Amino acid sequence: MDEVFVEQIVKRRISISGILLRMLFIFLTLAGLMSMMILGMLGFTIAILLGYATYLVWAYTSVEYEYSFLNGELSVDKIIGQRKRKSIANYDIKEAEIVAPLVSDAVVRASGNAIIKDYSTRTNNNDVYAMIINNSNGKFKVVFEPNEKVLEAMYHVRPAIVKKGEQL
Repeated sequence: MDEVFVEQIVKRRISISGILLRMLFIFLTLAGLMSMMILGMLGFTIAILLGYATYLVWAYTSVEYEYSFLNGELSVDKIIGQRKRKSIANYDIKEAEIVAPLVSDAVVRASGNAIIKDYSTRTNNNDVYAMIINNSNGKFKVVFEPNEKVLEAMYHVRPAIVKKGEQL
């Protein structure tokens, strides 16, 4: 069997709480800058610390997911602030029951009491797919947004379970 390797990066939409947190820290940093007039050097130190905290909040609310599909295994990595990469999960497509659009009847029927793992951009998008995995750890509904290349690679390995949008 020939090797199949495809990867894709998707950027997760920032949640309302992330936006509010960013705005709060920007406001606190500006307040720290204004406190320099009253507190002098202490105000300057507070402004620097708040500026760094704002930078960290900005970076940690910027999240991307990388999907890597290699020889029947979907690997999901989380990239925080375009710097820090963490491997989140590996899913073997041989353990999958179905890979289909999230809103399809087959996914709704198969997902039952599955644990949901959401690695999507969280936008209202028709390109969101779900993969139902049933293994020794339980039943999982993996939500992700593969592009056409990732879907083709999955179809190449397990054509019976991969249902593209137009095949429904």
